[in-house]
Amino acid sequence: MRILLLGLLASGLLAACNSNTDAASTIPYVPVNVQLDLLDQQNKALRFDNGVVAIPPGSANGHGGVKGIYVVRQNATSYLAFERNCPYQPLSACATISLDHSSHLYFQDSCCTSHFSLQGQVTSGPATRSLRQYTTNLDGSLLTITN
Repeated sequence: MRILLLGLLASGLLAACNSNTDAASTIPYVPVNVQLDLLDQQNKALRFDNGVVAIPPGSANGHGGVKGIYVVRQNATSYLAFERNCPYQPLSACATISLDHSSHLYFQDSCCTSHFSLQGQVTSGPATRSLRQYTTNLDGSLLTITN
């Protein structure tokens, strides 16, 4: 009986440790609801394939994610939206992705040195998870981004 009790106690401690590890590696949830007018001059980069626009968190356009959102135009009818909070150690103050300024062909996190494609996939670095992707819906020239 004593061995069974010790076994249950040990498994409970291990489960608690694992849940803390998972919580420390998860991007916090915030509601996202942003609308962009693609005809607006500030969104002109989204008029071309692989064009990228950054939306700050808590922007005038709505709730812009934890650390902001990047919107990428795939083609005239397809847009992707990604959280700017890096999935590798996301609670770190510096875990913010940015668009590479030399080529604009990938995202990078200067804190952990991870790189991500414009489709949000990990291409190098310690990150093993893709960027958090939000849902996009295009209605005429209005692009809505939600989670």
